Amino acid sequence: MICFKDFFPQTIKQKGFFAEDKYENFSSLVSQVNQWLSETNVKIINIETVVLRDIDDEKTRFLAEEPFFYQFIRVWYEVKDEGRRSKRGYFG
Repeated sequence: MICFKDFFPQTIKQKGFFAEDKYENFSSLVSQVNQWLSETNVKIINIETVVLRDIDDEKTRFLAEEPFFYQFIRVWYEVKDEGRRSKRGYFG
């Protein structure tokens, strides 16, 4: 069965009145992925960086703010079925 797991950067400082949220750097995120991979016995299919633009265009236009982009890591992997099924699908 093909699955995916997303890894998002953690907030390290909440935004204030004049400041935006601060997030951990990308190398910390890569370390989280490596830690998970070392603890998990799965077959890796692909690892990708996903970048999504903030979809709140109305807010951006009204406040004349720069658009915000979300960046995270997605790991695609395969897990053996081993014949275990429920009425709703596979256990996993």
